[in-house]
Amino acid sequence: MQSQGGDDGRRGRRPALGRRHFLRLTAGVPVGLAGWLGQGCSSGGGAPSAPTAGGAPSGAGEAGGAAVPVPKVNGGINVHTLRRLDSDPHEQGLVIVPDLVALQLRAVYELGFDGIRITAPYGDRSNFLATIPYVRAARALGIDAVVVLSDFAGFALARALYDDARRGDVLRLYETRFAVPPDPAAPGMGGLGPKGVGRVAFQILNEPANFLGVPPDVYVHDFLTPCFVALKTDAPDVIVVAAAEVGNVAGAARMRVMLEAGLERSTDRIAYHVYSRDAIPLLSAHVRQLVWITESGASGTALHLPWVRDVFPEIRAQIADTTRIFYYDLFDLDRGVYRLLDIESDGASYRAVVESTDLYAFYAGNVTAAAAGRPLLGFDTLVPDIRAYFPTAADMQAYDETVAP
Repeated sequence: MQSQGGDDGRRGRRPALGRRHFLRLTAGVPVGLAGWLGQGCSSGGGAPSAPTAGGAPSGAGEAGGAAVPVPKVNGGINVHTLRRLDSDPHEQGLVIVPDLVALQLRAVYELGFDGIRITAPYGDRSNFLATIPYVRAARALGIDAVVVLSDFAGFALARALYDDARRGDVLRLYETRFAVPPDPAAPGMGGLGPKGVGRVAFQILNEPANFLGVPPDVYVHDFLTPCFVALKTDAPDVIVVAAAEVGNVAGAARMRVMLEAGLERSTDRIAYHVYSRDAIPLLSAHVRQLVWITESGASGTALHLPWVRDVFPEIRAQIADTTRIFYYDLFDLDRGVYRLLDIESDGASYRAVVESTDLYAFYAGNVTAAAAGRPLLGFDTLVPDIRAYFPTAADMQAYDETVAP
């Protein structure tokens, strides 16, 4: 932070820079965005129609002038890697259907999300490689990507991160595949990373006690801390995010054990999950790092909008260090639970169908209000061919040499 003494005599003393304001500035969050985060989501704007092909939600961008990127006004969202809708138990090659990747990223961009959170499973070659275009294209659009270092099942990654002899190679696999910045999709995409693209963050495991049986203090000492040191040595610009625990009262107690074990010294962001309002007052409100709520939502479509509209501001009010909340989730296979969209076959292609209509309208209304009549750059204009971000032969070779040498 620069000294404030030089101009005091000529212009008067500047207002004191509060701790939260300073942390947001040093974390690369614009002051305007920091103020908006503190206020919670706006409820302004009209309801949109269903997703449109290659454009922003209807009603946005009716005035003239140069088109601008969709305003990033709706926080983050969890996205699941979707590479195919059908199932082939005998599949030998890597199958990634371009339309399915583009459908999800189009919704993320056009609904004004500023970040995605997505798992790159170490022990699942097809889905690890299929996560690459999601991360690269999102970052090219100026959207941050939180890559979760976790496996959908099994202990392969946990064992590798625990092993001093293997940890470095595993982390370098993630660094080289996900942390290298792509070129921006267009000038002025508004990302906070190199070249104006989105930043990348690595979250070290997911709910470790719940999924892996790793006690909270062991997670901090034997998993998070050595990974944090290794990543900051090799890739200092990568944001390291600690794992959250389950988003209920039991998870809040485990998070307190993590903090007592020194969590704040071994991460750039502290992560919480919030699925119960009872857990909010039990989560530490003031910590020595910024807080990202990496999962939060309500089960049942009718509860989606009330949760985002009422509980997200409650989280921000009670956990003062919160700067970003990731809604759970954009799409999954379970109808009527958490997902915002369904995805259906449409002849030889696919289409997105709004399932959570009230929440979709809320998010789209925020975009329309922020656009203030300006025309918006469409997703298909910025990403005419999603295959430009697909995994390369070098990506496949790097995975194979690291995981199964």
